[in-house]
Amino acid sequence: MFGIYIHIPFCRTACHYCDFHFSTNTQTMEAMEAALVKELELRTAEEKPDLRQLQSIYFGGGTPSLFHLSGLEALLTRMLPHAPHCTEITLEANPEDVTSERLEAWLKMGINRLSIGLQSFDQHQLDWMSRQHSAEDAAAAVHLAAEAGFTHISADLIYGLPNRTQSFEDELEQFVALPVDHLSAYILTVEDRTVLGRRVERGAQNVPDDEAVEAEFQQLCRAMTDAGFEHYEVSNWAKPGGHAVHNQHYWSGLPYWGIGPGAHGFDGTRRYANVANNPKYIRALDGASSAADLPCEGEALTPTDRYNESLMTGLRTARGIDLTNLDNRFGLRPDVAEPEAWKQFLDRGILKEIGGDVYRIAESHWVMTDAIAAELFVA
Repeated sequence: MFGIYIHIPFCRTACHYCDFHFSTNTQTMEAMEAALVKELELRTAEEKPDLRQLQSIYFGGGTPSLFHLSGLEALLTRMLPHAPHCTEITLEANPEDVTSERLEAWLKMGINRLSIGLQSFDQHQLDWMSRQHSAEDAAAAVHLAAEAGFTHISADLIYGLPNRTQSFEDELEQFVALPVDHLSAYILTVEDRTVLGRRVERGAQNVPDDEAVEAEFQQLCRAMTDAGFEHYEVSNWAKPGGHAVHNQHYWSGLPYWGIGPGAHGFDGTRRYANVANNPKYIRALDGASSAADLPCEGEALTPTDRYNESLMTGLRTARGIDLTNLDNRFGLRPDVAEPEAWKQFLDRGILKEIGGDVYRIAESHWVMTDAIAAELFVA
C-alpha cells in the first residue's frame, strides 16, 4: 500500500509563521499544472506502480484550494480510474476559498475529505498571523462544507500563541461545536526563515514559555476527550471513522510519493526531496524525458536511520512501539540499546506498557515526544 502527496505551492499571502515552500506569485499556475502532471506521469512510467495499492491522495501546500480546478482534475483523472482502493482524497483549504461552487466541483472530481486551516478563533491572533479569513468565516466554511456533502472534515488549530484576547477554552468550545471528525493541532513553532523567526530573534516578539504551552496542550487533551475524539497521534485527534488514512503512511513507515516543488517522498529505504523553487521545478519538468531528469535529491537510509525514524514515529502515536518487532526488523530495541534512558522513562511514568512488548508515551508527556525519542536514538 502507498499514498501520494501533491504539493500545490501557491498562497495569496504569506503567513508570518509558515516555513513550508510556497509562492505568492500565482501567474505560473498553468505552467505548474503541466509540470505536476508530467512529474506524476514520469514517476508512474519509472516505478510502474500497481495503482490498486494506492490508498490515499493528499493535496497539501501552500494553498491547494487556491489551485485551478482544472489542475486538480487533471491530476486525479490520471490516477483514480486505476485506483479502486483509494479511499481517501484530501484537499487542504483556507476558509476564504470554500464556496458552494468549489465544494461541488471538488466532490464531483473525487475529493472526499477537506482539511480546513482555521488556525484560531481569536480574531486578534488571525490578524497577527496575517490570515485572510475571520473567525466567523472559519466556522461558516466548515458548516458550508458539511452541508455540501463532505462527511470527513478536518481542521487545523495552533496553540501556544502569544497575546491572546480570548481564552483557549473558548476557542475549544467553538471548535467542538463544528461538524468536524478530525483535528490537527500544532504548537506555534518559531522557524528561522520566517517573519516570526526574525521578530523573535531581534526581540520584537515574545512567545509563551514552555509551561504555558504545556498547560494549553493538557487543556486541549481534556477538551477533545470530553468531545468524543480519540488522541491517536501527538498532534491529531479523530472521532470514530475520522482517522486520517494518508498520515498512516508517514507514521507506519509505508511508501509514499511526493509530487511538486518542495515535496518529499519515500520508497521504503530511500527518501527524496524535490527542489523547493517554482521556476526551477517548472523548467526542469519542461525538459524532462524520464524520471532521471526530475529535479530531486535522494538519500538512502541506513538500518540505523530507519530504526530511529521508527522509534520517533511510533512514539508519536497511541499504538506506540513494539520492541520485538523493532528487534526483528533492525536488530535493535531501545531497552537494550539505551537501557539507562529507557529505565528512567519507565520509572518516571513517561513510558508505559500497553500489552506484551508494546510501549507508548503517556498522553500527559506527549508534548515532549520528540525530545524523549531523541534520547533513545542510536548513533
